[in-house]
Amino acid sequence: MTHPRPERDNRNGFTLVELLVVVSIIALLISILLPSLRRAREQSKLVVCKSNLHQIGTGIQLYAQDNLGLIPRGPEPAMPIDLGGNHLATNQLWLGNNASFVSMFSQCQFTGLGMLYTTTIPDLNLFFCPSDNSFNRTEESPKVPTSRPNEIDCESNTTFTDDAFGSYQYRQLDNLPENATTGNLDRLGFHLIDGIKVRVTALAMDTNALGLDEDSHHTNHKGEFSNVLFKDASVTTFRNRDNVLGLSREVFEQAAVGNLQAIFEAMDQLLTNADFAYGSSPHDAPTIQTAR
Repeated sequence: MTHPRPERDNRNGFTLVELLVVVSIIALLISILLPSLRRAREQSKLVVCKSNLHQIGTGIQLYAQDNLGLIPRGPEPAMPIDLGGNHLATNQLWLGNNASFVSMFSQCQFTGLGMLYTTTIPDLNLFFCPSDNSFNRTEESPKVPTSRPNEIDCESNTTFTDDAFGSYQYRQLDNLPENATTGNLDRLGFHLIDGIKVRVTALAMDTNALGLDEDSHHTNHKGEFSNVLFKDASVTTFRNRDNVLGLSREVFEQAAVGNLQAIFEAMDQLLTNADFAYGSSPHDAPTIQTAR
């Protein structure tokens, strides 16, 4: 007499050891792939930022065509101070009436690249780098008048009272030679530094804000890269080795204790580095000593 064999359990499943092995493999793959994904995401932001600056460069050229060849710049203060607002590199777009360094004299007006928003670049998104770690579009764009008026009466202005800042440092008339202070796009001149001719070519870059408070020490792309916009609307990406296209924290700290000359000199060197980068490397730029 034969006895029937017990039916074999054919249900599929994992043992605990097998499950732990699978989980370990997945964790290992994630640890390998995440840095690559982060780099790819940051690279895409760098490309978007580069495109923004190129469109800003085109907007500057169109503005110059309509304004006797001149680049956009901020208004002169109503009351004279050491430096006019249009002689400082800035990432400011709008002057509110909250008595900041410049807007205490020139209120309720667009300034710097903000003047393009009223004329040739109606898309506010273009003034913000997707990798800006501080002055992002969500915080700053609501401070900009969306109707893009040429001027708002400060006495009746109860909405757009705060200054508004974008992500890109715009040179305006900063560090131009004496014979080019009018800011004609085709005649920005050159500096002769240690016998080296450095033509003024850089108009904007995504780097530190020119400000004294802690929130102004923002950087784009974690300070590792910087896109530089040149006057022909071309944009080049540079690795910001040794902070050659940025302002160091030490400079801001010196300015915060009253040594404003330190930040002015550092900005002049930064702009010289950016100028020299046209067709070359910012790391090879000659060193200057600026006296304002």
